[in-house]
Amino acid sequence: MILSGRDLKWYIETGKLKIEGVELSQFQQNGIDIVLGSAERTQLDKGGFCLATTREYFEMPDDLVALVGLRSTWARKGLSNLGPTWVDAGFHGEITLEIASWVKQTLPIGEPFAHLVFMRTTTPAEPYRGKYQGQRGITASLPDPPKGDV
Repeated sequence: MILSGRDLKWYIETGKLKIEGVELSQFQQNGIDIVLGSAERTQLDKGGFCLATTREYFEMPDDLVALVGLRSTWARKGLSNLGPTWVDAGFHGEITLEIASWVKQTLPIGEPFAHLVFMRTTTPAEPYRGKYQGQRGITASLPDPPKGDV
């Protein structure tokens, strides 16, 4: 089930979902627009790629997941958010975005760039405990931790 903006406000008001840096204007009918906080570079050439991060810091509850999609405004200008990027139940951190450009483009730092659609799980999930937990800023790919004996 996809949550409405009203549902998300309820999650925030009850303290189940925490989003630092979100403003009322970012809530939409079926999700939240997120702001491009910083990027490895501000200009991308045609065929260029860079990592970026959101301005917002998320603390996801154990019964919500989110899918990150690029706002169509930026897709129509030749940018792509490579993915899909999932925000897991129990994740805490800023979201790293993988951006590619089909044309020479200046990145819109400080502007709404992507959209999060939130979905409720049928039962609470095991909270995310992966290598990107707590990330702040642009986070490049990290190696997987060694596997222990099973």
